Amino acid sequence: MGRRRVSIGIEPRPRDDVDADDFVNGAMVHDGADFAILPICRVKDEAGAQRVLDRGHFEPEELVVQTSASTYCILGMTSRWDDGSENAEALVKKEVEFGEYVGLKGVVAPAVGGGDTIPSYGRLVSSLVKAPDAQAVFVRVQLDAADAWQRWNRVRLMSNSNARLRVLLELSADGNVDGRAVVEQWRAEPVRVVVLPAGLFLQNAGGYPVLRRRDQEAMQLWMELGVALAVQQGGSDDAEMKDCVRYLRHLAEARPATAAHLVASDAYRDVLQAPLQPLMDQLASETYEVFEADAPKYEHYEEAMSQAIADTAAARQGDSRQIVLVVAGAGRGPLVSRALHAARRSEADVAVIAVEKNASAVVELRRRNATLWGGAVEVVYADIRRWAPTQRADILVSELLGSFGDNELAPECLAGALERLADVCIPRRYTAYVAPVSSSALFRSAREFGDGHALETPYVVNMHAARVLAPEQPVWAFSHGPGGDARSQRSSTTVFRVQGPALVHGLAGFFDAELYADVRLSIRPSTHTAEMHSWFPMFFPIQVPLAVADGDEVVVHMWRRSAGAKTWYEWSVDAPGATSGLHNVCGHEFWIGH
Repeated sequence: MGRRRVSIGIEPRPRDDVDADDFVNGAMVHDGADFAILPICRVKDEAGAQRVLDRGHFEPEELVVQTSASTYCILGMTSRWDDGSENAEALVKKEVEFGEYVGLKGVVAPAVGGGDTIPSYGRLVSSLVKAPDAQAVFVRVQLDAADAWQRWNRVRLMSNSNARLRVLLELSADGNVDGRAVVEQWRAEPVRVVVLPAGLFLQNAGGYPVLRRRDQEAMQLWMELGVALAVQQGGSDDAEMKDCVRYLRHLAEARPATAAHLVASDAYRDVLQAPLQPLMDQLASETYEVFEADAPKYEHYEEAMSQAIADTAAARQGDSRQIVLVVAGAGRGPLVSRALHAARRSEADVAVIAVEKNASAVVELRRRNATLWGGAVEVVYADIRRWAPTQRADILVSELLGSFGDNELAPECLAGALERLADVCIPRRYTAYVAPVSSSALFRSAREFGDGHALETPYVVNMHAARVLAPEQPVWAFSHGPGGDARSQRSSTTVFRVQGPALVHGLAGFFDAELYADVRLSIRPSTHTAEMHSWFPMFFPIQVPLAVADGDEVVVHMWRRSAGAKTWYEWSVDAPGATSGLHNVCGHEFWIGH
């Protein structure tokens, strides 16, 4: 349990006499800030720029940041950029070059303007992020502009969504913007710093600066996203910077502690992982251990088994035969322990059989049977698809569900096994869902994950810096039992009305499952099972992001295909006037092995 640390900085009024080292050791420390946003140089006019360029270097008196002593806590601002100045671009590049020399971790480009200036500005930023060993480049985006996101998007696309590109988002001082809506719109972008004009703060009864309630909530959302905050000094009547910083620290400390199940998954935020292949690969003990830590999942499974055992016993009407329950793919035995507990709860005579094809995991099952289960379990080393018991079971239980429901081949495994082995299956039904999603971070990571075809592979990811653009919708469902439908090959076309403006970078995939009767598990955003963390969503990237406006119609086509010992997904996305094209045709980049 804990809180994610928040960096809080300051951006002082520009002054001709400021020195970075003196400011850091003086005003910044006095204000209690973690970092400062300062100009790199003092040159402000065309003549000064010309002197620097003719000379080929800065003189000390022309620089605010002169040494590397304080660059660990400074974001260096470049000079104001004027599209009509011949020297402006050359001076900015000179500042960036010097910033690299003294070790600035990031440079802040001027605010992106509108209209005809964007192409030249975008070309400048593109040249900065493509320079060898360049620092992170922050594009200052002012929310005062009605088309702020569109301006940023044009610059980002001109730089081909370069990984060094960041956003410094400057809020409006009038306080008339819905802060929560701003967070939602920008959470999918690489926002690293949010600048709050000091004029955004109000005075409380004690004379100290505070934020409006909705601004407080927005700042806490930014904090949870790991974004740094900076107070921008404005007019002389502004509140003291140190009081504003102290107030933001108070907001950070007043946040609720992060729940344990969220802390456990923090390390996986926006980290792409290849989906498990449990039929082809033998899972390691530590992988099983991660799954076993998810208590809510196993509590739901135990309740489902308890109800199924009770219903089976009631249907027997006094028949003295044992109820046989088979755990298919038992792993290290968490479902086995829960099955034994469910049997005790129901007071029924239940025989539990654990079937596992991982020879190493079978060792752990036998050890637990001897030391924990008192020999009450029959441990079988076999593949559930080919196991032929002498006695038909009553209940078949499996946790062979993936982030997309069927991506670990539960339909192929359970349908055939159910015909031969049992009458009741847990899970009974599971449904896959998708939604269009925007995420610069996930798109860049997928593009860089492997070779040039990495954007045609689905991933499992704990989505964080991502924006789901429309409510998720079902694409297909599989069911087991009387009248069930477990056909392997499926297709769907789903229409979404998206919230924009945004870039569609791919699809988010989820599932929900009916285990038994009214017992359900879900990772859908709208129905997510409380505190469950076994499954992260799927991410199906697209090779070329699609720009959409608010209210646009996005059409998603998906296929689940099988041939021989392989199953795979194909997908495409259509937006007004554009299409992503078809991904993973014939499973040429990604497939699940039987």
